[in-house]
Amino acid sequence: MTANRDRRLLAIGSDVRLILAGFGLLLAVGLVSGIGVGLLSSRQLARVPDVQVQQTASLGDGVNEAWDRLRQIALLDWRAVVEPRAVADAGRKSSGNAESESPDAAAVNPAEASRRVAEVRQFSPHRTALRAQTDRTVDAMLRKFEQEGFDLADMRNASGQLEVPRIFLASLPIDIADVNLTEKRKRAFMKVMLPHILRENERILANRERVERLHERLQRGATLTARDDAWLRQISDQYGLDDVDTAELLNRIDIVPPALALAQSIEESGWGTSRFALLGNAVFGQWTWTPGSGIVPENRPDGETYEVQRFRSLEQSVAAYMRNLNSKSSYREFRDSRASMRSRGEDLDSYRLAGHLHRYSVRGADYIRTIRSIMKTNTLEMFDGARLADEPSPLFTNIDYFGKS
Repeated sequence: MTANRDRRLLAIGSDVRLILAGFGLLLAVGLVSGIGVGLLSSRQLARVPDVQVQQTASLGDGVNEAWDRLRQIALLDWRAVVEPRAVADAGRKSSGNAESESPDAAAVNPAEASRRVAEVRQFSPHRTALRAQTDRTVDAMLRKFEQEGFDLADMRNASGQLEVPRIFLASLPIDIADVNLTEKRKRAFMKVMLPHILRENERILANRERVERLHERLQRGATLTARDDAWLRQISDQYGLDDVDTAELLNRIDIVPPALALAQSIEESGWGTSRFALLGNAVFGQWTWTPGSGIVPENRPDGETYEVQRFRSLEQSVAAYMRNLNSKSSYREFRDSRASMRSRGEDLDSYRLAGHLHRYSVRGADYIRTIRSIMKTNTLEMFDGARLADEPSPLFTNIDYFGKS
């Protein structure tokens, strides 16, 4: 009996040792696998750019920042991703010297498209060659707009307000200068520019509302959070202030009425037909003195070094134009007049505000007369009450509406 009991104890001991050995083996394999995965992950993470994430002060702020980040993603110029292939395709389609296009041609022929690619790369190398695609025409754009119900003659919603679809083109149609029908060219240009102007005004108003809230808190003697204080310093710098002054910020951070912005873009770009507008999205004729950052005017006087600032997209061009009016000392009269209208509870009057832009052009008073004439002739003041439609826009089709199904 004793011998049998001893054998059973030895058998149980062996089983226990085997079980422990198995657990030890599994643990060792797990540790080795974990170390390997960790090393692999660290190598992969090392290749990913750092992303700075700001800590939110509250749940509400966090949600707002999340929406802002989504909007920024939606506004990225994704065309640059396919630029190399587009350039190669355009090169393969090139057939030597370009021939002049027929004035009444409905589309751009391949030879003309190739010539324009070369011209774009010469004057603005960072621009995408997708401008040369033959479907990037006024007719193609207008068809897309019609599909979305974008009709300048009938944009009023149930309440009678002008409502504009959220459709944003990265650049002007390549053949807009070749459209012989004046009304057609005008309609195309305004349909491209109006959504951009309204969207930038939306952004400005959002910043203005935040400054108003912070201004009221400071007036009550409240202390701002570190996050709000940093934001105020950042936006003060963007609007040309050396120190934080919320009262002055409220004078600067305000919209530019759509009629005025449209009239200036029309005058400065010739309804989108100028070389600067087509090659550099320069629809407002802003100057720069940084060599290579703009397009050199053909008739620039000897000894001058200025260039016409070019932009990656129409969105950036509109934003820079409004920042210019809202920050430069040359336009203080414009801002003061706008603030006076605000303080009296009046609607912003594009016609009156245009009278304070005599320093926008060397033509002075004659320039103001031209801008006002454009507004009156084309009844642009009807757009001062326009707004963007409430429905959200797709992430990709709102970037560049050509070639999308």
